[in-house]
Amino acid sequence: KAFTVLALLTRHQNIHSGEKSFECKECGKIFSCGSFLVQHQSIHTGEKPFECNVCGKAFRLQVYLSEHQKTHTGEKPFKCMLCGSAFRRKYQLNEHQRIHTDEKPYQCNECGKYFRRRSNFTEHQSIHTGKKPFDCKECGKVFRLNIHLIRHQRCHSGERPFGCDECGRTFHLPSQLNYHKSILHTGQKIFECEECGKSFKRVSSLVEHRIIHAGVKPYECNECGKAFSRRSNLMQHQKIHSGERPFQCKECGKGFTLLAQLTRHQNIHTGEKSFECEQCGLAFRLKSQLSQHQRIHTDVKLFQCKECGKDFIHSTGLRIHQRIHTGEKPFQCKECGEAFQYHYQFLAHFRIHTGKNPYECTQCGKYFTCDRDLKLHQRIHTVEKLYQC
Repeated sequence: KAFTVLALLTRHQNIHSGEKSFECKECGKIFSCGSFLVQHQSIHTGEKPFECNVCGKAFRLQVYLSEHQKTHTGEKPFKCMLCGSAFRRKYQLNEHQRIHTDEKPYQCNECGKYFRRRSNFTEHQSIHTGKKPFDCKECGKVFRLNIHLIRHQRCHSGERPFGCDECGRTFHLPSQLNYHKSILHTGQKIFECEECGKSFKRVSSLVEHRIIHAGVKPYECNECGKAFSRRSNLMQHQKIHSGERPFQCKECGKGFTLLAQLTRHQNIHTGEKSFECEQCGLAFRLKSQLSQHQRIHTDVKLFQCKECGKDFIHSTGLRIHQRIHTGEKPFQCKECGEAFQYHYQFLAHFRIHTGKNPYECTQCGKYFTCDRDLKLHQRIHTVEKLYQC
């Protein structure tokens, strides 16, 4: 390799001799020349004087800014002759080509492991030394690598630089974006339950689902003692006791504890039923309703009561049924303290206190607190007598 300036040659020769006389006082890292040390020290000071005029992102070094700007232009000048993959940086191409040659030039002296990339090799070595020189100024947490610190700092800044082209959702890390794209937008469900065959997009969802079959309910309500297999279900349940209904329908003013409930309710006003059963043609507002309905045709009943052996198509049906055995009454009136097994019973009772009787008989104009009482009353007019001696 040739150089135009003697100083550049001298600095380059330190690479071959291994001489590194410039040490960072912050983390102890050693460099072969002073300029490399100066560049490195900006990691610890946090100084980023070079700003991108397109997106405003700042960088420690001019070379990093130049490389970043290629993300806006889409320029990838370095192309692999074997597979056609293109790269923004020369070293990325060099590292990529080792995949084809299977070359791993970096070996760890501690454990003998080989690496294709110098960055992976450097990261690996910190495992043996235990050094964590990069600390967060916000919370004091320390990291082995600067990239880990940068990722962590996004928790404090709220920065989500990686956006999805499909739905606009943003993420802290590119790996999160890639996972989001590959699973959610493709609709792919690769994790299947061995018990019932139900598939999930995430392994965490499968793990939560398996708890249903195991019968384990580790999340218990402090108010009424009811237990749940999922933490999210417990949090939803607790809103019953608090009376919190933060999601309100703009059409009718009805409040809901969950956004999903509001979304489902709004289809009542639009009348939209886009999910149709291929067996009988019955249409539903929600895909989950269609899935539940289809079990009627297959006669699949996955959920069994351990007390009496009764089978149910839906887990909600089983949960409601189990109140017969447990005597549980989770819906308590704050006015008089009376408790009820079912929500509709609680609503009908509460109207006694409010004086609301929304169900009117079209025959005589009499009002009732619940639909059930109205139907019983209407038998007077139809002379319907269901119960014969």
